[in-house]
Formats: sequence, structure tokens, C-alpha cells
Amino acid sequence: MPSRSPALSAVAENTADHAAIQQSLDTVRETLGMEVAYLSEFMDSRAVFRAVSAPGLEAMIQPSQSMDLREVYCKHIIDGNLPRLMPDTSRHKIATDLPITQMIPIGSHLSVPVHRPDGSIFGMFCFLSRQPRPDLTEDALQLVETHSALVASRLDSLGETAPMPA
Repeated sequence: MPSRSPALSAVAENTADHAAIQQSLDTVRETLGMEVAYLSEFMDSRAVFRAVSAPGLEAMIQPSQSMDLREVYCKHIIDGNLPRLMPDTSRHKIATDLPITQMIPIGSHLSVPVHRPDGSIFGMFCFLSRQPRPDLTEDALQLVETHSALVASRLDSLGETAPMPA
């Protein structure tokens, strides 16, 4: 995974950019009725949480925390071994075998990559619930894809710089 990053420090300093990304996370999370939403950045072999929306679950996930990519769904989704939309994670052996699925637990998961202008992957735009959500459909996936593209364009407008510290 590349270790370069858009100027996320500029996002943090730019109230409008930060607010737009946070609003996108909040809006999609609330619209879909999910409990946790985050924007991750891939730094070497880790997923670093850059923006988080998880009211009441802040002890579980916070910005700047990171996890090994092998321990989260991201890499498995990008590699094509897990689908981007999982209304019930118990139907996917790879998901049930990941310790994070039981630790949180994760009953449903929806995630799409956030791309840089060159097509490489910046990270993921993710939403999860502790309960299975059979009501999640391709419409939910389309909503997440749309907001992921908006977040990507917000990040892309800042340009590429050296990696941010995790």
C-alpha cells in the first residue's frame, strides 16, 4: 500500500474541508441507520482512522487510531475476497474469522474505497452496525459510493504531500 497522503493536515486545519468530510460521514451513517462510520487512510500496512462518526461509541474508535490491514475488512474488500455490502457478516467466512467481527461485534458492514486522482487507493469510507441489517441494499451502496467520491474530491483538491503521522 502506498504511504503517501493528501494533505490531511490541511483538512484538519481547514474548518470547511473537515466539516464537509464529517458531515458526509454523519449524513450517510444517520441515513442508513448505522452505528459507526469512518474514513480511513492506508499508511504502509495499517488503516488509520482519519474521521469518525460513532456517537456513544467513541471509546471504541477515534481519529488517529489505527489497525493492521489484515485485521480489518478493508484489505479483504479491496482484494475481492469480501463484498463491499454485507447486510449480515455471519454469511461470510472471512468476516466471521476476523477477530474484529466478534470484538465489536460487527453484524453488518458497508465499505467502498476512496481513490486518488491517479486511481490508487487512499483508504476506505466505511459504515457498520453491531446487528445484521437485511434491509441494506444496492441503494445503500450507491449512497456510500456517491459520498465517497465527494470526500475523494475534497481530499484531491488539497494535493499530495508527505505522509501524515499516524
